[in-house]
Amino acid sequence: MAPTTTSATDLSLVTDLFVMAERMLVEVLGRIRHGDGKIVLPPLRPAGAPATIRESVARHVRDEARLAGIPDDVELGSDPQATVVRLSDAAVAAVRGGGVDAEELLLATIDRCFLAHDVAFHLGSTACPLPEELARPLWEITDPRSAEFRERGIFGEPLLPMPPHVSWRDRFLRTAGRDPHPHFD
Repeated sequence: MAPTTTSATDLSLVTDLFVMAERMLVEVLGRIRHGDGKIVLPPLRPAGAPATIRESVARHVRDEARLAGIPDDVELGSDPQATVVRLSDAAVAAVRGGGVDAEELLLATIDRCFLAHDVAFHLGSTACPLPEELARPLWEITDPRSAEFRERGIFGEPLLPMPPHVSWRDRFLRTAGRDPHPHFD
């Protein structure tokens, strides 16, 4: 199946979702404390490999630099959170300036949601960090394309059956094949 692309008319919406996801992720990454970097997270994508929080943040920082048009050889340095915030601001400015196409932006938004979810839960949070105002439109965009996203290796197999009256964040994560409540299994 050939990938469907997110239309230019969706660019404004996807930009807004990216900014929300970016801000959420920065907040979650701000919770990381000395020693947490060694915690191993599940793969971001189904065919990926587990990575430590530090490795995942470093990968995220390189992606931020790429989106912002900055050489991606940036280092986390002695103040990783300051690096994350600086590059996040630069990526948001580049995205708002129209420097990224809608499909790439959608995939970046999905990755940020997955990373925020994984980091939050592996740091011990029992609350999913995705706000409903981000999760609902993201689910509405991705659900019709979920088979394509699975085929492309972005989503895993959905977690079914879908419970009745499930939140939008749980609906999005379950559709993507991610457990919204891993601490409760």
